[in-house]
Amino acid sequence: MIGQTLKISVRAIWTQKVRSILTMLGVIIGVGAVIALVSLGNGAQQSINKNIEGLGSNLIVANVGYNPFSSGFRGGGAGPTTSATGSPTQPQPLTTTQVTALANTNGVRQAAPVLSGNATLGVGASTLSSSVDGTNGAYASITGYHVAQGRFLSALDVQAANPVIVLGSGDAQTLFGRQDPIGDIVNLNGVPFHVVGVLAAKATSAGKNPNDLAVIPWTTYSQVFGSTGITEVDLSAGPHANVNAVVARLDQKLLRWTGSTQDFTVTAQSQILSTLSSVNRVETLLLGGVASISLIVGGIGIMNIMLVSVTERTREIGIRKAVGASTRDIMAQFLIESLVLSGLGGLLGVAAGVGFSHVMSGILKSPTAVSVPTTALAFGFALGVGLIFGLWPAMRAALMRPAQALRVD
Repeated sequence: MIGQTLKISVRAIWTQKVRSILTMLGVIIGVGAVIALVSLGNGAQQSINKNIEGLGSNLIVANVGYNPFSSGFRGGGAGPTTSATGSPTQPQPLTTTQVTALANTNGVRQAAPVLSGNATLGVGASTLSSSVDGTNGAYASITGYHVAQGRFLSALDVQAANPVIVLGSGDAQTLFGRQDPIGDIVNLNGVPFHVVGVLAAKATSAGKNPNDLAVIPWTTYSQVFGSTGITEVDLSAGPHANVNAVVARLDQKLLRWTGSTQDFTVTAQSQILSTLSSVNRVETLLLGGVASISLIVGGIGIMNIMLVSVTERTREIGIRKAVGASTRDIMAQFLIESLVLSGLGGLLGVAAGVGFSHVMSGILKSPTAVSVPTTALAFGFALGVGLIFGLWPAMRAALMRPAQALRVD
């Protein structure tokens, strides 16, 4: 009986092909939009996770000092403290003893002081402007860099303030092309440095290219740039350490040294990842919710067309009832028609959503991640819309009296 009813419903839909396609259009757009937007959101989430984890999943950054080029402290602090006279005061940079104390904090595995700036690198006629970090040998493993050629900085390099340099893959490519740079000389602001290593390429994060970088010993950096104040320390938590607890311990030490929570920030990459993940998850849900409105609009379209269909087929309904069709049979026929319309629209919407997400991925140069649960949910929602909005037309058709229906021309 259900098979016969399904055949009648499909035949009725096929008779009005153009109208049926237009009726399904709202469902197709709704399902496709939900799948495409959620896929792009999931892809963005995976990209965020990959980029941040590339910096080191256990990375903790401690900053001291006010950055006048930002709205607050270099780690997101509120601003400089104020003296008794009302003028802003700059917190003192960290000493090497304090850096050692941070490194010896319970739960900290490694620590690297970081002095950052920009310099002109030159090899022969080739020059470029690059970021330069002055640090120690722990910097690479803390921040997730790997050495592709040569070696990284050694403890002897830092102790003796050796003029050695490790190039990022971008700087090495610009200055040396395909030539092996190990052992060659690079002029940093006119000072000759021996190239001892080249870093492996890393994925670009937040618009910044981590491959356009040069790394030298922080003691050498102090001599070349005339800067001895350490305002940043990169640390890594141990594999089994509680990162939040480590951050709290570092906070206590820095508060004791600076005297104000406004004079420093301690930020864990895991905290940033959690925050960004929450924001991205909310945005994805909002986009999916907005897109699902199209499904409701599509359901209204289905209901409207089904009501028109009931009116057009009033005499047919009367004949079927006169020859023995029950109220349940008539109701099932029109409900099945509504479900077939929404189901076909849902399937076409799934195909459209997957295809559109791949097209947008190529245009935006952003990855996508089609979610099977989301796809199933969107298709199920489309069927639910067809069922709910097809119920009234089906009940209207089922409750018709045969005598009244047969009088309609």
